Amino acid sequence: MQRILLAIGGAAAFCAGVTFLLQIAIARGLPAADIVLVTSSATLLLSLGAAALAYRAFNRARLLTHELERLTRSMDAAIKDLSVRGDRDATRLDDLNALVTLKLSAPTKHKADDGVPTEDASTEATSRRSSPRKGKPAQLPASEPAEASGVDVAIRRMVAGGQADLSLQPIIAPGRGEAGGFEVHFHIEPEEGKPVDIRRLEGHVADVRPAAFERLAMVSAAEAIRRGLGDISERKPLHVAVSDALLDDKMELAAVLDTFKLHPSLARSIVVSMPEDLLQSTEHTEVFGQLSGLGIRLAAEDWPGSLDELETVKGSGVGMVKVAADRLLDRAKTRKGAPNGAAIVEMAEKARIDVIATDVQSEEDAVSLIDMGIDLMTGDRLSAPRRLEA
Repeated sequence: MQRILLAIGGAAAFCAGVTFLLQIAIARGLPAADIVLVTSSATLLLSLGAAALAYRAFNRARLLTHELERLTRSMDAAIKDLSVRGDRDATRLDDLNALVTLKLSAPTKHKADDGVPTEDASTEATSRRSSPRKGKPAQLPASEPAEASGVDVAIRRMVAGGQADLSLQPIIAPGRGEAGGFEVHFHIEPEEGKPVDIRRLEGHVADVRPAAFERLAMVSAAEAIRRGLGDISERKPLHVAVSDALLDDKMELAAVLDTFKLHPSLARSIVVSMPEDLLQSTEHTEVFGQLSGLGIRLAAEDWPGSLDELETVKGSGVGMVKVAADRLLDRAKTRKGAPNGAAIVEMAEKARIDVIATDVQSEEDAVSLIDMGIDLMTGDRLSAPRRLEA
């Protein structure tokens, strides 16, 4: 207000001064043409000053509008954080670490002894593969449309309500004898049918935007870290799967970024996992920079093994790549000239990028991957997603 009054006072003083000068000029008989020229010049100067002030006021209003929008999103994120808090007891996943150690210590020991598993170890492995796993959520059968509809309804309610139950699948680190991180899944329990765990929204669900689904995954993961659920830390981060849907949606992405701006200490316990080809494009370079600036790490899924592409994704801030176990063990079909699994591991090691083997189908495969130098792996056969109990 003070600046506005000063501007008005200055304009009034300028007009008074010009009027006084014109009166003197008229009294001395200055030609009418010169008087008109002086008057026009003064009016032009006054108009330019008014235009400059108006432009400055417009910029100030625009900045205030952006700041208000950011504050509104921050408040909305804070309110959602408060709304999902409850009196539920924090559940630790320490027993999961013991399970991981038990599963991998036996095959690793036999491998080190003479390269051939003993009869007892083979029998035990076969027994474990043939026996049903306790607590493993059933996969959604394609032949049950009624159940699929129930899952869709449950997903819609979850996204609309902004509250979600999470399941964590360990990324096993045999060298440490514990989990090296966790893949984040939504735990979905339809009114009818078996519960399912969903990592990424692969198909279309009516009235559910993929960007909103992925934003909820990121915010829910951040909330789990804040509340101390599970054995989560910078050494054991949560891997949240996203796609271009979230990166292209400015409002949903802003809500995610604001969450980590409000709570910057959470960022190092989060890894954003996305398809490798998405990291190859230049459309989201700014977004990758924003995530890295907050301390959030990136992981590239399905890296094909190209050195050029590895350098590109590394330039985007990627610290780890996820490759299917079949690809690393040279069982998957590849294009001509593609590097084998050992070459993939060697290239990543030279680039100081961690390799995570995905979809490991057996403990024997896990031992083979360990021999290749891979110390991070995941798969339902090793350990299925486990729900964070309420």
